[in-house]
Amino acid sequence: MASVAVTHEGRASFRRRLSLVPLAAWAALLVLAPNVLMLVYSLWRTREGVLYRVFTFDNYIAVVTNDVTLAILGRTVAIAVGAALLATAVAYPMAWFVVRRLSKHRLLAVLLVVVPLWISYLVRVYAWKIILGDNGIINSTLIELGLRDEPLSFMLYSKFAVFLTLTYVSIPFAFVASYAALERVPASLLEASADAGASPARAFRTVVWPLSRQGAAIGFALALLLCIGDYLTPAMVGGLEGTMFGSLIVNQFGLTNNWPLGAAMSIVLLLLTGALLALVARFTRTEGTLD
Repeated sequence: MASVAVTHEGRASFRRRLSLVPLAAWAALLVLAPNVLMLVYSLWRTREGVLYRVFTFDNYIAVVTNDVTLAILGRTVAIAVGAALLATAVAYPMAWFVVRRLSKHRLLAVLLVVVPLWISYLVRVYAWKIILGDNGIINSTLIELGLRDEPLSFMLYSKFAVFLTLTYVSIPFAFVASYAALERVPASLLEASADAGASPARAFRTVVWPLSRQGAAIGFALALLLCIGDYLTPAMVGGLEGTMFGSLIVNQFGLTNNWPLGAAMSIVLLLLTGALLALVARFTRTEGTLD
């Protein structure tokens, strides 16, 4: 009997491992292989448009020693982290309100937040270009009310425009993650804390936030990933002042035809993003689970 049980467990373990084969193949082909290829390209060099398969670290040296490149990289990190933080700060209270205050129309509220994702990303960014333009809603309203004689120059083709647009497009992602975490917080815990005399602020600080901060962190991470590698938004609303690191990478693969340098920039951005996500995971880790 014991040998039969062991055989059955072995077969079950084999089936579980076999079920992971499609996932492993997908990860290897669509995630691991492109990044390995990018790494290999970053160690080659190009001269006058000709690719030389020669092992070198010159591309990485060029990235970390160029003041303009480093300045744009710092700007990219600052804008991406700021936009992700603001998006999470807006989305988390929205998710809390939907979970705790809405019951009958909860699904409708969630759909209203998520429905922008059904619209093309390009269309959403272009809409903000129209809103922030010299003849857009904001500047036109200010001029009509007599508050301004001329349009605000910082509204479009600036770091502000990039920051605002990235914040807007990131909110749905942060909202979904926060909503999923807050929905799992049992109402009985809040009722128990209220019965124990805890104020709403203390109940949130000691009960809700510890149980939902991982969801908020996931929302922040999703927003950060969306913002830090974006090149379309800076191209449409950023102008020269709002240039971000993704724009430099695109130029290397396109206009300048320097794929090794573009690959090196991509690897640098990938490592930096991984370090930022590791910090987020480190400081938002929750002990235990909620079942």
